Amino acid sequence: MPDESEFLCGDWMWDASLRELRHFPRRKKGHAEEPDATERLETAKSVTLYLWSQQPMMSSQTGDRHVTPNLARLEVEYADGRKLTINEGDRDCVRKLAGAIAAAYGLAVREEGAPTGRRGGNLPARDEMGRLQYDDGRVQTTLDEATGELRTSRRKKLAGKATQTFRTSEILRLELARDVRGPMEAVTVFAIVGPEEEAVPVAGYSGFEGWAEIEEWRGFTAELARSLGTSWVERARE
Repeated sequence: MPDESEFLCGDWMWDASLRELRHFPRRKKGHAEEPDATERLETAKSVTLYLWSQQPMMSSQTGDRHVTPNLARLEVEYADGRKLTINEGDRDCVRKLAGAIAAAYGLAVREEGAPTGRRGGNLPARDEMGRLQYDDGRVQTTLDEATGELRTSRRKKLAGKATQTFRTSEILRLELARDVRGPMEAVTVFAIVGPEEEAVPVAGYSGFEGWAEIEEWRGFTAELARSLGTSWVERARE
């Protein structure tokens, strides 16, 4: 029986010298003496960590067993195009596995949203006048490219609203941000305006983590930046 201290996390053991990943099934007093799965990793070209949180679903929707609120998927792509896929309900464990494998090949771990289930299709639509509107209950904004204006209204702590109007020519750049808190995430596009570089939200989505397709939002932000004649950047994940 392997020593428990040899396990990287959960039921997984990683042998860095052989670049071998082993899975040991649990027994009443620890783990089985022999692994039930062994994978010797050949040359890898990418390590991707998929994360998603959502209410439990049946396997007909996700292809997996019931989805736990913290399901994660590790995908290692080999140089020859083959892939190793591991699904786990323990995110911390999967992060450790991803980090160990990536370090062995000098790679960075890419983080993405949900690989299966409900996702995408949540980009904002413009109104009948071509305006882009945003409202999160605290801040309301309207981006009107036809008139060259960005109008924003913020609720005051006590009562009333504080309103501002900027010219679109004052937009220095756009910033795409993704904030994850527990099982929820928010994807927001900010316009950075004026000499004080005030961040004004112009588009966004909030919901269960992984339900937003980040590549869609990157494309949306890039297209909006081109339309406004400015640049855009993606903030480090919060």
